[in-house]
Amino acid sequence: MSADIPAGLRPRLPGGFRLPPLGMHQVLALGIVAVALWAMGLIGLGVQMIGQWVGSWQNEIRIHVYLDSNASARPDALRDALAAIPGVQGVRVVSQDEAVAWMHQWLEGTGVDDATLAKRLPISFEVSLGEHAGKFLFRDIRDVAQKFGANVNQEEISLARAHDWLQNLRSLAWFMEGIMALAMALIIANTLRITLIARAEELHLMRLMGAAEWFVRMPFLLEGVLLGLVAGLLAWAMQWPLVWALGDWLRVLSVQPQLGLLLPELVLGGALTGLLGAMVATLRRISPDLVDY
Repeated sequence: MSADIPAGLRPRLPGGFRLPPLGMHQVLALGIVAVALWAMGLIGLGVQMIGQWVGSWQNEIRIHVYLDSNASARPDALRDALAAIPGVQGVRVVSQDEAVAWMHQWLEGTGVDDATLAKRLPISFEVSLGEHAGKFLFRDIRDVAQKFGANVNQEEISLARAHDWLQNLRSLAWFMEGIMALAMALIIANTLRITLIARAEELHLMRLMGAAEWFVRMPFLLEGVLLGLVAGLLAWAMQWPLVWALGDWLRVLSVQPQLGLLLPELVLGGALTGLLGAMVATLRRISPDLVDY
């Protein structure tokens, strides 16, 4: 059997798995995958911080409906109709004193007395939104208000719709991350394919000596997982300088990046991507025939 062993080849069987040595192509693949995971981490971190920023004020948003005090519609009927809309948590009639105080604060220095201002103010209804607002909630509020001849604060509705925008942003982020994950898997697959070609003679010898298919395939699967895992750790470490540089600006926005939550996502995502790439690289049965490689 020794005569069949190629010169310079030092097989290690059957003493367990031996990962291939880290060559230049593995280093390049590691760097490319780490940068791609870093970009994916930035996308996830951005969505996370936008969610925090939106959540810090979205829960305090109230939709105000204004009814002219001289209108023929009854205020209690409008209040009941607004409260009956699915997704509305509650409706409160803003007191005249509260409305006057708010207008004085907004129109500071006008010198308008309370009595005159109170006569000009409409009857205000404060609509509180539930946690799971329906898709047509804001349209229903407008329809009910128009039915009673009232007006809705459109600026508040635009702010409240930020939740829908955030959901669309999350969906777009997931799509982009899926495309990048597929690209990373192909990069890892090509890298491992090069390793398979470089080790063709050793693999041929292993199969001739009776090594099982899983024994031959396992080192490459482990290498793919290891490449993805290390790339995930590097990508997570590269998030810190950017977060540190933007620290003052993030504090102004009352946003606190949760890098700890990002770590398992990057590491696990990198490992799974590496495993997928390794499975693609070793998809064809490793044959004892050297022609395959």
